[in-house]
Amino acid sequence: MSPLRRAAVVVCALAACDGNAGTVVPTVDAGTSSSSSLVDPSVLERGEYLVRSVAGCGECHTPRDAQGNLDQSQWLGGVPNRFDLVPDDDTMGGISAPNLTPYALSTWSDAAIQAAFLDGVDNTGAPLFPLMPYYAYHNMTAADATAIVTYLRAVPAIPSVIPARQPLPVPLDAPAPPIAESDIPQTTLKSSDPSYASAERGRYLAGEIGFCLDCHTPWRLGITPPLDLTRVFAGNRAFSSREWVVPPPAPAVVYSYNVTPDPSGIGGWPPAWVVLAIQTGLTPGSPLLCRPMPSGPTGGLGGMLAQDATDIGVYLTTIPPLPGGDDVPQCPVGNDE
Repeated sequence: MSPLRRAAVVVCALAACDGNAGTVVPTVDAGTSSSSSLVDPSVLERGEYLVRSVAGCGECHTPRDAQGNLDQSQWLGGVPNRFDLVPDDDTMGGISAPNLTPYALSTWSDAAIQAAFLDGVDNTGAPLFPLMPYYAYHNMTAADATAIVTYLRAVPAIPSVIPARQPLPVPLDAPAPPIAESDIPQTTLKSSDPSYASAERGRYLAGEIGFCLDCHTPWRLGITPPLDLTRVFAGNRAFSSREWVVPPPAPAVVYSYNVTPDPSGIGGWPPAWVVLAIQTGLTPGSPLLCRPMPSGPTGGLGGMLAQDATDIGVYLTTIPPLPGGDDVPQCPVGNDE
């Protein structure tokens, strides 16, 4: 049972809750402006699961130690200059990952928090830079968006002040547009196939709420939309080893893998091999996957439910294949989560 789930259960006991499915309990005061809100424990638990293991919020919004592991004592406390678009200029291109704890968000309304991760605008209406994949998260269900806000309200407040974004090397006049449903690949399974429902769940987890689509699709600076939607899940997105604290002997730039069922990607993989990669970072006949892939057991994906990992595996192994990826540099043996 997660710490927040335990807290909700304890509070429920103290409040003489009746244990019915619809029971609501007072939230534990975690630095919000009010502790009188009512929370369904199952919503809180769902929110924690999504933030930690599906949407991957902590991967960008939590500092890392020298080995690249997330500093759990600073969970979601933000990271100054998390990304640097202009590495040779200390005054331009630095993009911080904001503090997502109640220390920073207590003055934000629930609607404003949702607008940030669904629509790409802050609480003043200003656009967020599209390294934050709000354009992908936009397609999540209203219930899941509510669960994420519920969880963010309940995490411990981390008193860290994160610097504002530095001047950008490209214009940012508006948020990036949401990814259209039609641009998210469909499974090739027929609706009568016994695995069809699993693939549809996997499509939601990988493409509409999870960060699989964002990381495994080429990203372009200063182009709208930022993702190359003709290459969804085909990999070859570049990640700075310095920004992701990937230890030596990693190359300076790590590229995401093609996760379509093409021979250059995961062609021939059964869903169980995808589950193995998600849960352990291991791939058959290959070295360990390296960061930024947050594989288990120490990465965020290590907490993904087995059924959810299986659903993603069924989906990715049944979408249309896209060539490319076999010539993408991968981390040498020894670079793992």
